[in-house]
Amino acid sequence: MSNRILRSSDYQRMPWKNGGGTTTEIWKAVGPDGAILWRLSIADVAADGPFSEFPGIDRWIMMVEGKGMELRISDLGTKRMEKPFEPLAFSGDAKTDCKLVDGPIRDLNLMVARNHARGDLQVVTLSAGETRTFDRDVAALHVLDGSIELAGDLLSVGDTLISAGTSAATVSAPRPTRLAVITLKVKTESRA
Repeated sequence: MSNRILRSSDYQRMPWKNGGGTTTEIWKAVGPDGAILWRLSIADVAADGPFSEFPGIDRWIMMVEGKGMELRISDLGTKRMEKPFEPLAFSGDAKTDCKLVDGPIRDLNLMVARNHARGDLQVVTLSAGETRTFDRDVAALHVLDGSIELAGDLLSVGDTLISAGTSAATVSAPRPTRLAVITLKVKTESRA
């Protein structure tokens, strides 16, 4: 697989079964059996309610728009998220309930199958004119604000680079930019 650029206009939005919001799937990698290896998505949360449980999955959630939410996570307690761009990691096995602070929010979600890889979600800020090389463990770069250039292509807010994982990716920022950086360290027994 080569690097792929995904445009925000191409993502598909799906309503939740419980009616509490929608999910916009950015990327999903599945194994030969169809099980999720890792998934990156955006959720628009419109109402309080429970999160779906995902046994065997590690999750990261990061608010990108809105006034905040309070998560009650069975193995972590209550976590109040009011600042954008601050990732929270938790187990998909945990029973999780969400209460909105003051109206709908939008969040970025990463899910990684525990038996496939060790994942991470971080936010990186680039100043105008800065060039940065991301190593081959970086699976995706998602533009939160600003823009980046990669080999002549411009990625704007909401666009995503999915990395082939075969070499480092070098990007430059024409203006101040914030990126969600997704890394995956694939477990050797999971490589096919």
